[in-house]
Amino acid sequence: MSDTTRVYSYSAVLMGSPILLKLFAHDEALASRVFRLIKQYEDLLTVNRAQSQVMDINHAAGKRAVTVSSPVYSLIKCAKAASMLPDSAFNLAIGPLVKRWRIGFRGDTVPPAEDIVRLLALTDPKQVVLNDDEQSVYLTQAGMEIDLGAIAKGYIADRVRDYLRKEGVVQGLINLGGNVQTLGTPEGGWSIGLKKPFSTSGSMIGTLEIAHKSVVTSGVYERFFEHNGRFTTISSTRVPATR
Repeated sequence: MSDTTRVYSYSAVLMGSPILLKLFAHDEALASRVFRLIKQYEDLLTVNRAQSQVMDINHAAGKRAVTVSSPVYSLIKCAKAASMLPDSAFNLAIGPLVKRWRIGFRGDTVPPAEDIVRLLALTDPKQVVLNDDEQSVYLTQAGMEIDLGAIAKGYIADRVRDYLRKEGVVQGLINLGGNVQTLGTPEGGWSIGLKKPFSTSGSMIGTLEIAHKSVVTSGVYERFFEHNGRFTTISSTRVPATR
């Protein structure tokens, strides 16, 4: 990006993360609408509060199917498809394990091995039953929980990009706590910095020069706790904890 290019930055804290919007024209009203849009999606998808459409599904596990809105259904359908790929490390049904570990929240702890074994039995993505005609989702076993934390921010970033295009924005950037989505290509292109893990000075390990792409990173140095080793939010139903 050219040093002479004027960029306007707007920020908020949503989804438990710092949100940054960059535009090439001053428009606080548009920024406010973008943040409201993000909040609307957060309210639909969060599992960190008792009420959301995803939590409605989780509360009904083993009891009944729940009809949800088109955005929620389409994301869950995408998440299940990703979960069912051969050798996929993604699993939308990982919720029981995430909830038990509570990494990044008060009360995080290393569960007993028997708890992990018991909860792993509730993480089979094949037991997430979808009905396209009714846009309903049914978790076949009581105790199952969907958690879209690994995919929701990227989905929301794409929806923000689409909204900005609809509003006539041709160049911009949205950063949802490490999920960076770019729109258009400013003079000189986009230069996305990659933070050096564990650095206390904010130094970078490098930059990516991109156009019309998104950049997503995750690491073991942001959310974790120490207990005879480091346990992080990067978990798997194949390897339930990462040190």
